[in-house]
Amino acid sequence: MRRNVNYWVVILTAYFISAGNLVAQSKFTIITAADMQNINDSTSANYAGLGTLVTQVKNTKSNVFFVFGGGSIGPSALSTFDQGSHIIDILNSIEPDVMGVTKREFSYFEDELSLRAYEAAFPVVASNIYDTRINNQLDELSTNTLIRKRGISLGFISILHPRVIDEYLLTHVSITPPVNAIKEQALQLRQQGADVILMHYSYPFEFIDQLISERIIDVAFLSNSRLSKTNYSTINKNPNIITLNRPGVAAVTTFRIDNGIHLIASEYKDISKLKALSEIEQQITGYKFRLDRLLNVEIGEWKSNFSTLREQVRTQENSFGNFIADTMQEFSHADIALLNGGSIRGDVSYKQGQKIYRRTIATELPFPSLLKTIRVTGNDFIKALEVTLSEIEYVKGAFPHVAGVKVNIDSSRAPGERVIDVTINGKPLVPDKLYSLSTTNFLANGGDGLDVFKYAEDITPKELTPPLISDLVTQAIIDKRTISLKLDGRLTNFANNK
Repeated sequence: MRRNVNYWVVILTAYFISAGNLVAQSKFTIITAADMQNINDSTSANYAGLGTLVTQVKNTKSNVFFVFGGGSIGPSALSTFDQGSHIIDILNSIEPDVMGVTKREFSYFEDELSLRAYEAAFPVVASNIYDTRINNQLDELSTNTLIRKRGISLGFISILHPRVIDEYLLTHVSITPPVNAIKEQALQLRQQGADVILMHYSYPFEFIDQLISERIIDVAFLSNSRLSKTNYSTINKNPNIITLNRPGVAAVTTFRIDNGIHLIASEYKDISKLKALSEIEQQITGYKFRLDRLLNVEIGEWKSNFSTLREQVRTQENSFGNFIADTMQEFSHADIALLNGGSIRGDVSYKQGQKIYRRTIATELPFPSLLKTIRVTGNDFIKALEVTLSEIEYVKGAFPHVAGVKVNIDSSRAPGERVIDVTINGKPLVPDKLYSLSTTNFLANGGDGLDVFKYAEDITPKELTPPLISDLVTQAIIDKRTISLKLDGRLTNFANNK
Protein backbone atom coordinates (compact mmCIF):
# COMPACT_ATOMS: atom_id res chain seq x y z
CA MET A 1 0.00 0.00 0.00
CA ARG A 2 2.89 2.32 0.90
CA ARG A 3 4.42 1.62 -2.50
CA ASN A 4 1.15 2.66 -4.21
CA VAL A 5 0.98 5.90 -2.19
CA ASN A 6 4.54 6.74 -3.16
CA TYR A 7 3.70 5.96 -6.76
CA TRP A 8 0.81 8.43 -6.85
CA VAL A 9 2.86 11.06 -5.01
CA VAL A 10 5.43 10.84 -7.78
CA ILE A 11 2.76 10.96 -10.48
CA LEU A 12 0.93 13.94 -8.95
CA THR A 13 4.18 15.80 -8.32
CA ALA A 14 5.19 15.29 -11.92
CA TYR A 15 1.75 16.46 -13.03
CA PHE A 16 1.90 19.70 -11.04
CA ILE A 17 5.45 20.42 -12.16
CA SER A 18 4.36 19.84 -15.74
CA ALA A 19 1.27 22.00 -15.28
CA GLY A 20 3.42 24.75 -13.77
CA ASN A 21 5.71 24.61 -16.75
CA LEU A 22 2.74 24.91 -19.10
CA VAL A 23 1.58 28.04 -17.25
CA ALA A 24 5.06 29.52 -17.38
CA GLN A 25 5.39 28.71 -21.05
CA SER A 26 2.09 30.43 -21.82
CA LYS A 27 3.80 33.74 -21.06
CA PHE A 28 6.28 35.36 -23.38
CA THR A 29 8.15 38.66 -23.54
CA ILE A 30 9.06 40.74 -26.57
CA ILE A 31 11.91 43.26 -26.51
CA THR A 32 11.54 45.80 -29.30
CA ALA A 33 13.89 48.55 -30.45
CA ALA A 34 14.37 50.47 -33.71
CA ASP A 35 15.52 53.69 -35.41
CA MET A 36 19.14 53.64 -34.20
CA GLN A 37 21.09 54.74 -37.26
CA ASN A 38 23.68 57.12 -35.77
CA ILE A 39 26.11 55.41 -33.39
CA ASN A 40 27.63 58.80 -32.53
CA ASP A 41 24.36 59.80 -30.87
CA SER A 42 24.41 58.00 -27.53
CA THR A 43 20.92 59.28 -26.75
CA SER A 44 19.06 57.85 -29.74
CA ALA A 45 21.36 54.99 -30.74
CA ASN A 46 22.88 53.51 -27.59
CA TYR A 47 23.54 49.96 -28.74
CA ALA A 48 25.68 49.23 -25.68
CA GLY A 49 22.71 50.14 -23.47
CA LEU A 50 20.43 48.02 -25.64
CA GLY A 51 22.82 45.11 -25.17
CA THR A 52 22.53 45.51 -21.41
CA LEU A 53 18.72 45.57 -21.58
CA VAL A 54 18.56 42.42 -23.70
CA THR A 55 20.91 40.61 -21.32
CA GLN A 56 18.97 41.69 -18.23
CA VAL A 57 15.59 40.68 -19.61
CA LYS A 58 16.82 37.31 -20.86
CA ASN A 59 18.33 36.62 -17.42
CA THR A 60 15.10 37.40 -15.57
CA LYS A 61 12.34 36.21 -17.89
CA SER A 62 11.62 33.11 -19.93
CA ASN A 63 10.50 32.93 -23.54
CA VAL A 64 12.11 36.22 -24.55
CA PHE A 65 12.01 37.32 -28.19
CA PHE A 66 14.21 40.23 -29.26
CA VAL A 67 12.76 41.96 -32.33
CA PHE A 68 14.65 44.81 -34.00
CA GLY A 69 12.44 47.14 -36.02
CA GLY A 70 15.03 48.39 -38.51
CA GLY A 71 15.15 52.05 -39.46
CA SER A 72 18.88 52.01 -38.79
CA ILE A 73 20.96 51.03 -41.81
CA GLY A 74 20.97 54.68 -42.89
CA PRO A 75 21.27 57.50 -43.32
CA SER A 76 24.24 58.46 -41.15
CA ALA A 77 27.78 59.77 -41.50
CA LEU A 78 29.37 56.33 -41.11
CA SER A 79 26.81 54.62 -43.35
CA THR A 80 27.89 57.02 -46.10
CA PHE A 81 31.12 55.00 -46.16
CA ASP A 82 29.92 51.43 -45.49
CA GLN A 83 26.19 51.58 -46.39
CA GLY A 84 25.21 50.35 -42.94
CA SER A 85 27.50 47.33 -42.54
CA HIS A 86 28.58 48.50 -39.08
CA ILE A 87 24.96 48.46 -37.87
CA ILE A 88 24.55 44.82 -38.90
CA ASP A 89 27.90 43.96 -37.29
CA ILE A 90 26.82 45.50 -33.98
CA LEU A 91 23.41 43.82 -34.12
CA ASN A 92 25.08 40.47 -34.77
CA SER A 93 26.76 40.90 -31.38
CA ILE A 94 23.47 41.70 -29.60
CA GLU A 95 21.71 38.81 -31.38
CA PRO A 96 18.17 39.84 -32.31
CA ASP A 97 15.88 36.99 -33.30
CA VAL A 98 14.71 38.92 -36.36
CA MET A 99 14.80 42.35 -37.98
CA GLY A 100 11.98 44.09 -39.82
CA VAL A 101 12.49 46.45 -42.74
CA THR A 102 11.42 50.10 -42.95
CA LYS A 103 11.97 52.64 -45.70
CA ARG A 104 15.29 53.75 -44.20
CA GLU A 105 16.75 50.35 -45.03
CA PHE A 106 16.62 51.55 -48.65
CA SER A 107 18.82 54.60 -48.00
CA TYR A 108 21.45 52.99 -50.24
CA PHE A 109 18.96 51.14 -52.46
CA GLU A 110 17.83 47.58 -52.93
CA ASP A 111 21.03 45.71 -53.66
CA GLU A 112 22.83 47.18 -50.65
CA LEU A 113 19.97 46.00 -48.45
CA SER A 114 20.42 42.50 -49.88
CA LEU A 115 24.10 42.65 -48.96
CA ARG A 116 23.27 43.75 -45.41
CA ALA A 117 20.79 40.86 -45.10
CA TYR A 118 23.54 38.49 -46.28
CA GLU A 119 25.84 39.81 -43.53
CA ALA A 120 23.19 39.43 -40.83
CA ALA A 121 23.26 36.42 -38.50
CA PHE A 122 19.49 36.78 -38.11
CA PRO A 123 16.60 36.80 -40.60
CA VAL A 124 15.73 40.14 -42.22
CA VAL A 125 12.04 40.18 -43.11
CA ALA A 126 10.08 42.23 -45.65
CA SER A 127 6.75 40.56 -46.37
CA ASN A 128 5.29 42.57 -49.25
CA ILE A 129 8.21 43.40 -51.51
CA TYR A 130 9.59 41.53 -54.48
CA ASP A 131 12.39 42.02 -56.98
CA THR A 132 10.90 42.75 -60.40
CA ARG A 133 14.11 41.56 -62.08
CA ILE A 134 13.60 37.98 -60.92
CA ASN A 135 9.89 38.04 -59.94
CA ASN A 136 10.81 36.79 -56.50
CA GLN A 137 11.64 38.02 -53.03
CA LEU A 138 14.54 40.47 -52.81
CA ASP A 139 17.74 38.45 -52.51
CA GLU A 140 18.61 37.32 -48.96
CA LEU A 141 15.40 38.73 -47.43
CA SER A 142 12.59 36.57 -46.04
CA THR A 143 8.84 37.09 -46.44
CA ASN A 144 8.26 35.76 -42.90
CA THR A 145 10.00 33.76 -40.22
CA LEU A 146 8.99 31.42 -37.39
CA ILE A 147 10.91 31.59 -34.11
CA ARG A 148 10.48 28.77 -31.55
CA LYS A 149 11.38 29.14 -27.89
CA ARG A 150 10.46 26.67 -25.12
CA GLY A 151 7.22 25.56 -26.64
CA ILE A 152 6.07 28.93 -28.02
CA SER A 153 6.27 29.63 -31.74
CA LEU A 154 6.26 33.28 -32.79
CA GLY A 155 5.63 34.10 -36.43
CA PHE A 156 6.97 37.41 -37.72
CA ILE A 157 5.81 39.63 -40.61
CA SER A 158 7.10 43.07 -41.65
CA ILE A 159 5.09 45.34 -43.94
CA LEU A 160 6.11 48.34 -46.07
CA HIS A 161 3.91 51.13 -47.40
CA PRO A 162 3.88 51.38 -51.23
CA ARG A 163 5.05 55.01 -51.05
CA VAL A 164 8.59 53.79 -50.26
CA ILE A 165 9.03 53.28 -54.02
CA ASP A 166 8.64 56.99 -54.76
CA GLU A 167 10.25 58.28 -51.58
CA TYR A 168 13.48 56.36 -52.23
CA LEU A 169 13.22 56.09 -56.00
CA LEU A 170 13.45 52.31 -56.04
CA THR A 171 13.57 50.97 -59.58
CA HIS A 172 13.99 47.20 -59.11
CA VAL A 173 11.29 46.30 -56.60
CA SER A 174 7.53 46.40 -56.29
CA ILE A 175 5.32 46.58 -53.19
CA THR A 176 2.29 44.30 -53.00
CA PRO A 177 -0.93 45.43 -51.24
CA PRO A 178 -0.24 45.30 -47.48
CA VAL A 179 -3.47 43.63 -46.31
CA ASN A 180 -3.25 40.87 -48.92
CA ALA A 181 0.37 40.18 -47.97
CA ILE A 182 -0.42 40.12 -44.25
CA LYS A 183 -3.24 37.61 -44.69
CA GLU A 184 -1.16 35.40 -46.97
CA GLN A 185 1.90 35.36 -44.71
CA ALA A 186 -0.18 34.95 -41.54
CA LEU A 187 -1.93 31.92 -43.02
CA GLN A 188 1.42 30.34 -43.90
CA LEU A 189 2.69 30.92 -40.37
CA ARG A 190 -0.46 29.48 -38.76
CA GLN A 191 -0.11 26.39 -40.94
CA GLN A 192 3.49 26.07 -39.74
CA GLY A 193 2.30 26.09 -36.14
CA ALA A 194 2.64 29.72 -35.06
CA ASP A 195 1.10 30.33 -31.63
CA VAL A 196 1.58 34.08 -31.96
CA ILE A 197 1.88 36.30 -35.01
CA LEU A 198 3.71 39.60 -34.60
CA MET A 199 3.46 42.12 -37.41
CA HIS A 200 5.99 44.95 -37.71
CA TYR A 201 5.30 48.17 -39.64
CA SER A 202 6.47 51.79 -39.73
CA TYR A 203 3.55 53.56 -41.41
CA PRO A 204 0.38 54.12 -39.30
CA PHE A 205 -2.00 51.91 -41.28
CA GLU A 206 -5.65 52.22 -40.25
CA PHE A 207 -6.43 48.51 -40.56
CA ILE A 208 -4.16 47.18 -37.80
CA ASP A 209 -6.79 47.08 -35.05
CA GLN A 210 -9.19 45.15 -37.28
CA LEU A 211 -6.52 42.56 -38.13
CA ILE A 212 -5.91 42.03 -34.42
CA SER A 213 -9.61 41.75 -33.59
CA GLU A 214 -10.03 39.17 -36.38
CA ARG A 215 -7.03 37.19 -35.00
CA ILE A 216 -5.25 37.40 -38.33
CA ILE A 217 -2.37 38.82 -36.33
CA ASP A 218 -1.99 38.85 -32.54
CA VAL A 219 0.47 41.63 -31.80
CA ALA A 220 1.57 44.64 -33.86
CA PHE A 221 4.82 46.59 -33.52
CA LEU A 222 4.91 50.13 -34.93
CA SER A 223 8.41 51.62 -35.12
CA ASN A 224 8.67 55.22 -36.29
CA SER A 225 10.39 57.81 -34.11
CA ARG A 226 9.59 60.50 -36.68
CA LEU A 227 5.84 60.23 -36.82
CA SER A 228 4.18 63.61 -37.14
CA LYS A 229 1.70 64.59 -34.44
CA THR A 230 -1.06 64.29 -37.03
CA ASN A 231 -0.12 60.70 -37.89
CA TYR A 232 0.47 59.66 -34.29
CA SER A 233 -2.97 60.87 -33.24
CA THR A 234 -4.55 58.36 -35.66
CA ILE A 235 -2.90 55.30 -34.10
CA ASN A 236 -5.34 53.01 -32.36
CA LYS A 237 -4.50 52.49 -28.69
CA ASN A 238 -5.09 48.73 -28.81
CA PRO A 239 -3.13 47.13 -25.93
CA ASN A 240 -1.63 44.61 -28.34
CA ILE A 241 0.04 47.36 -30.39
CA ILE A 242 3.60 48.12 -29.28
CA THR A 243 4.49 51.65 -30.37
CA LEU A 244 8.00 53.11 -30.48
CA ASN A 245 7.59 56.73 -31.49
CA ARG A 246 10.49 58.27 -29.57
CA PRO A 247 14.20 57.88 -30.31
CA GLY A 248 16.36 56.05 -27.78
CA VAL A 249 13.53 54.00 -26.28
CA ALA A 250 13.05 50.23 -26.20
CA ALA A 251 9.92 48.38 -25.09
CA VAL A 252 9.71 45.27 -22.92
CA THR A 253 6.24 43.77 -23.28
CA THR A 254 4.90 40.58 -21.71
CA PHE A 255 1.85 38.70 -22.98
CA ARG A 256 -0.16 35.66 -21.89
CA ILE A 257 -1.55 33.00 -24.21
CA ASP A 258 -5.00 32.12 -22.86
CA ASN A 259 -7.73 31.80 -25.46
CA GLY A 260 -6.10 34.70 -27.25
CA ILE A 261 -3.07 36.89 -26.65
CA HIS A 262 -3.42 39.20 -23.65
CA LEU A 263 -1.13 41.99 -22.47
CA ILE A 264 0.26 41.45 -18.96
CA ALA A 265 2.83 44.23 -18.63
CA SER A 266 4.51 46.84 -20.78
CA GLU A 267 7.52 48.97 -19.90
CA TYR A 268 9.37 51.52 -22.00
CA LYS A 269 13.09 51.88 -21.25
CA ASP A 270 15.36 54.84 -21.98
CA ILE A 271 18.35 52.81 -23.13
CA SER A 272 20.68 55.83 -22.99
CA LYS A 273 20.46 55.62 -19.18
CA LEU A 274 21.42 51.96 -18.96
CA LYS A 275 24.94 50.84 -18.14
CA ALA A 276 26.84 50.00 -21.31
CA LEU A 277 27.55 46.37 -22.12
CA SER A 278 31.35 46.44 -22.31
CA GLU A 279 31.87 44.23 -25.36
CA ILE A 280 29.37 46.24 -27.41
CA GLU A 281 30.87 49.51 -26.18
CA GLN A 282 34.32 48.38 -27.33
CA GLN A 283 32.96 47.46 -30.73
CA ILE A 284 31.31 50.86 -31.14
CA THR A 285 34.44 52.67 -29.94
CA GLY A 286 36.40 50.99 -32.73
CA TYR A 287 33.97 52.26 -35.35
CA LYS A 288 33.94 55.76 -33.84
CA PHE A 289 37.75 55.90 -33.87
CA ARG A 290 37.88 55.10 -37.58
CA LEU A 291 35.17 57.64 -38.32
CA ASP A 292 36.90 60.32 -36.25
CA ARG A 293 40.07 59.97 -38.29
CA LEU A 294 38.08 60.67 -41.44
CA LEU A 295 35.71 63.36 -40.28
CA ASN A 296 37.18 65.28 -37.33
CA VAL A 297 38.78 67.80 -39.68
CA GLU A 298 37.91 71.45 -39.11
CA ILE A 299 36.79 73.24 -42.28
CA GLY A 300 35.19 76.48 -41.09
CA GLU A 301 33.10 78.36 -38.56
CA TRP A 302 29.44 79.33 -38.33
CA LYS A 303 28.90 83.07 -37.95
CA SER A 304 25.18 82.86 -37.17
CA ASN A 305 22.71 80.85 -35.13
CA PHE A 306 20.51 78.44 -37.09
CA SER A 307 18.83 75.07 -36.89
CA THR A 308 18.34 71.99 -39.02
CA LEU A 309 15.62 70.56 -36.80
CA ARG A 310 13.44 68.17 -38.75
CA GLU A 311 10.20 70.13 -38.51
CA GLN A 312 11.92 73.34 -39.62
CA VAL A 313 13.63 71.98 -42.73
CA ARG A 314 10.39 70.26 -43.80
CA THR A 315 7.89 73.09 -43.27
CA GLN A 316 9.55 76.49 -43.80
CA GLU A 317 12.38 78.46 -45.35
CA ASN A 318 15.62 77.44 -43.67
CA SER A 319 18.94 79.30 -43.80
CA PHE A 320 21.01 76.12 -44.17
CA GLY A 321 18.68 74.94 -46.93
CA ASN A 322 19.20 78.33 -48.60
CA PHE A 323 22.98 77.89 -48.37
CA ILE A 324 22.88 74.46 -49.98
CA ALA A 325 20.57 75.61 -52.78
CA ASP A 326 22.74 78.69 -53.40
CA THR A 327 25.83 76.47 -53.58
CA MET A 328 24.13 74.20 -56.11
CA GLN A 329 23.07 77.14 -58.27
CA GLU A 330 26.48 78.83 -58.14
CA PHE A 331 28.30 75.67 -59.19
CA SER A 332 25.92 74.81 -62.04
CA HIS A 333 25.17 78.40 -63.18
CA ALA A 334 21.52 77.31 -63.46
CA ASP A 335 18.58 79.70 -63.36
CA ILE A 336 17.01 77.88 -60.42
CA ALA A 337 18.06 75.36 -57.77
CA LEU A 338 15.77 72.97 -55.91
CA LEU A 339 16.57 70.73 -52.93
CA ASN A 340 14.19 68.61 -50.84
CA GLY A 341 14.16 69.12 -47.09
CA GLY A 342 14.47 65.36 -46.55
CA SER A 343 18.07 65.59 -47.75
CA ILE A 344 18.97 67.51 -44.57
CA ARG A 345 19.21 65.05 -41.67
CA GLY A 346 21.22 66.65 -38.85
CA ASP A 347 18.28 67.64 -36.64
CA VAL A 348 20.62 69.98 -34.73
CA SER A 349 20.75 73.61 -33.54
CA TYR A 350 24.01 75.51 -34.15
CA LYS A 351 25.44 78.56 -32.38
CA GLN A 352 27.45 81.47 -33.76
CA GLY A 353 31.15 80.73 -33.37
CA GLN A 354 30.68 76.95 -33.52
CA LYS A 355 33.35 75.17 -35.57
CA ILE A 356 32.41 73.27 -38.70
CA TYR A 357 33.94 69.84 -39.33
CA ARG A 358 33.71 67.41 -42.20
CA ARG A 359 31.58 65.37 -39.79
CA THR A 360 29.09 68.26 -39.62
CA ILE A 361 28.33 68.10 -43.33
CA ALA A 362 28.48 64.29 -43.49
CA THR A 363 25.86 64.22 -40.73
CA GLU A 364 23.66 66.88 -42.32
CA LEU A 365 23.88 65.45 -45.85
CA PRO A 366 24.40 61.68 -45.48
CA PHE A 367 22.75 60.61 -48.74
CA PRO A 368 24.98 60.10 -51.82
CA SER A 369 23.04 62.74 -53.78
CA LEU A 370 24.62 63.95 -57.03
CA LEU A 371 24.13 67.34 -58.67
CA LYS A 372 22.09 67.21 -61.86
CA THR A 373 21.01 70.03 -64.16
CA ILE A 374 17.86 69.71 -66.24
CA ARG A 375 15.78 71.98 -68.45
CA VAL A 376 12.15 72.54 -67.42
CA THR A 377 9.33 74.88 -68.35
CA GLY A 378 8.06 77.41 -65.86
CA ASN A 379 4.80 75.49 -65.72
CA ASP A 380 6.59 72.23 -64.88
CA PHE A 381 8.53 73.97 -62.13
CA ILE A 382 5.28 75.22 -60.58
CA LYS A 383 3.84 71.69 -60.82
CA ALA A 384 6.92 70.40 -59.02
CA LEU A 385 6.52 72.99 -56.28
CA GLU A 386 2.90 71.96 -55.79
CA VAL A 387 3.97 68.34 -55.33
CA THR A 388 6.66 69.27 -52.81
CA LEU A 389 4.18 71.40 -50.84
CA SER A 390 1.28 68.95 -50.98
CA GLU A 391 2.03 67.28 -47.64
CA ILE A 392 3.57 70.10 -45.66
CA GLU A 393 1.16 69.42 -42.79
CA TYR A 394 2.61 65.90 -42.49
CA VAL A 395 6.21 67.19 -42.26
CA LYS A 396 7.28 65.22 -45.33
CA GLY A 397 10.78 65.35 -46.79
CA ALA A 398 9.68 66.66 -50.20
CA PHE A 399 9.41 70.23 -48.86
CA PRO A 400 11.37 72.59 -51.20
CA HIS A 401 14.45 74.73 -50.58
CA VAL A 402 15.20 76.96 -53.54
CA ALA A 403 17.69 79.41 -55.03
CA GLY A 404 17.27 81.89 -57.86
CA VAL A 405 13.56 82.34 -57.22
CA LYS A 406 11.12 83.87 -54.78
CA VAL A 407 8.10 81.70 -54.02
CA ASN A 408 4.96 82.78 -52.20
CA ILE A 409 2.69 80.03 -50.92
CA ASP A 410 -0.39 79.48 -48.78
CA SER A 411 -0.31 76.10 -47.05
CA SER A 412 -3.89 76.53 -45.81
CA ARG A 413 -5.11 76.01 -49.37
CA ALA A 414 -5.89 72.60 -50.80
CA PRO A 415 -2.95 70.54 -52.12
CA GLY A 416 -2.24 71.47 -55.73
CA GLU A 417 -3.34 75.07 -55.15
CA ARG A 418 -0.74 76.25 -52.66
CA VAL A 419 1.64 78.21 -54.91
CA ILE A 420 0.53 81.86 -55.12
CA ASP A 421 3.27 83.20 -57.38
CA VAL A 422 6.89 82.64 -58.40
CA THR A 423 9.34 85.32 -59.53
CA ILE A 424 12.87 85.33 -60.93
CA ASN A 425 14.84 88.55 -60.52
CA GLY A 426 11.61 90.32 -59.63
CA LYS A 427 9.81 89.16 -62.78
CA PRO A 428 6.99 86.59 -62.86
CA LEU A 429 7.92 83.07 -63.89
CA VAL A 430 6.80 82.51 -67.49
CA PRO A 431 4.83 79.22 -67.78
CA ASP A 432 6.04 78.23 -71.26
CA LYS A 433 9.61 79.51 -70.93
CA LEU A 434 12.47 77.04 -70.50
CA TYR A 435 14.64 77.36 -67.40
CA SER A 436 17.76 75.50 -66.31
CA LEU A 437 17.29 73.82 -62.94
CA SER A 438 20.01 72.36 -60.71
CA THR A 439 18.76 69.67 -58.35
CA THR A 440 19.68 66.25 -56.99
CA ASN A 441 19.77 63.10 -59.11
CA PHE A 442 17.05 61.78 -56.79
CA LEU A 443 14.61 64.57 -57.67
CA ALA A 444 15.67 64.74 -61.32
CA ASN A 445 14.78 61.06 -61.67
CA GLY A 446 11.30 61.60 -60.25
CA GLY A 447 11.90 61.03 -56.54
CA ASP A 448 9.45 62.38 -53.94
CA GLY A 449 6.70 62.17 -56.54
CA LEU A 450 8.30 64.60 -59.02
CA ASP A 451 7.31 62.63 -62.11
CA VAL A 452 7.23 65.96 -63.97
CA PHE A 453 11.07 65.89 -63.98
CA LYS A 454 11.45 62.34 -65.29
CA TYR A 455 11.44 63.28 -68.95
CA ALA A 456 13.12 66.67 -68.67
CA GLU A 457 16.21 67.24 -70.81
CA ASP A 458 19.40 66.45 -68.90
CA ILE A 459 21.86 69.29 -69.54
CA THR A 460 24.46 68.24 -66.97
CA PRO A 461 27.87 68.74 -68.67
CA LYS A 462 28.86 65.33 -70.02
CA GLU A 463 32.57 66.01 -69.60
CA LEU A 464 32.17 66.40 -65.83
CA THR A 465 31.53 63.71 -63.26
CA PRO A 466 28.49 64.92 -61.30
CA PRO A 467 29.70 65.97 -57.83
CA LEU A 468 28.11 64.94 -54.57
CA ILE A 469 26.00 67.71 -53.04
CA SER A 470 27.79 67.12 -49.73
CA ASP A 471 31.18 67.61 -51.42
CA LEU A 472 30.02 70.88 -53.00
CA VAL A 473 28.84 72.21 -49.64
CA THR A 474 32.04 71.08 -47.90
CA GLN A 475 34.20 72.79 -50.52
CA ALA A 476 32.12 75.98 -50.35
CA ILE A 477 32.74 76.14 -46.60
CA ILE A 478 36.47 75.48 -47.04
CA ASP A 479 36.67 78.29 -49.60
CA LYS A 480 34.80 80.83 -47.44
CA ARG A 481 35.92 79.62 -43.99
CA THR A 482 33.35 81.75 -42.15
CA ILE A 483 29.72 81.06 -43.00
CA SER A 484 26.92 83.46 -42.14
CA LEU A 485 23.51 82.05 -42.96
CA LYS A 486 20.30 84.03 -43.27
CA LEU A 487 16.66 83.96 -44.21
CA ASP A 488 15.79 86.31 -47.07
CA GLY A 489 12.12 85.63 -47.72
CA ARG A 490 12.68 83.49 -50.81
CA LEU A 491 9.91 81.18 -49.60
CA THR A 492 7.05 82.90 -47.77
CA ASN A 493 4.01 81.10 -46.40
CA PHE A 494 1.08 83.51 -46.15
CA ALA A 495 -0.88 80.97 -44.10
CA ASN A 496 1.32 81.99 -41.19
CA ASN A 497 -0.09 85.54 -41.36
CA LYS A 498 -3.74 84.49 -41.10
